[in-house]
Amino acid sequence: MTTHRQSWIGSAALKSAAASALLLAAAVHAGPPALSSNPANLAIFPAKGQTPEQQRADESAAYDWATQQTRWDPYQAKAVLDQQGSTASAAANTARGGAIKGGAGGAALGAAIGAVAGDAGKGAAIGATSLGLTGGIRSRRAVKTAEGSSSAAVAAYQQQFQVWTRNYMAAMEAKGYTVR
Repeated sequence: MTTHRQSWIGSAALKSAAASALLLAAAVHAGPPALSSNPANLAIFPAKGQTPEQQRADESAAYDWATQQTRWDPYQAKAVLDQQGSTASAAANTARGGAIKGGAGGAALGAAIGAVAGDAGKGAAIGATSLGLTGGIRSRRAVKTAEGSSSAAVAAYQQQFQVWTRNYMAAMEAKGYTVR
């Protein structure tokens, strides 16, 4: 025989499970958050009494207009910049391994030559030092090159973003907004 309290607990658990299922379903259908149509994160004030809905539509139109005028999309460019950064980082990490590989190869070669001369340990030390230094120099050059190309890409992105932002601001101001 089920008491009133037992049925209430069962009912509460059922309601809780149903609520959780609804929240999960809503989260699944919601998808990823939408990208902002104001990537510069500007302060935009509706100077002519525009509604929030109108402002969202105007921001979207200004985004499209700035992108057309500059032939540059900040989100697409950021994705490319991120990919370039990953590639540069991978190249720098690969280059950093050059000194270690050079030293190990030099030690093996030096040991072989030293064994013929009668002192494998001394030959290994000389080989590791000489080829390790050579690998280290190449490694530092490759790291500097990778860092330099990454810095140049970031500077180019920032410069183009400034041009895009000026166009975006002009479009919003033309629609009757104060933009800072």
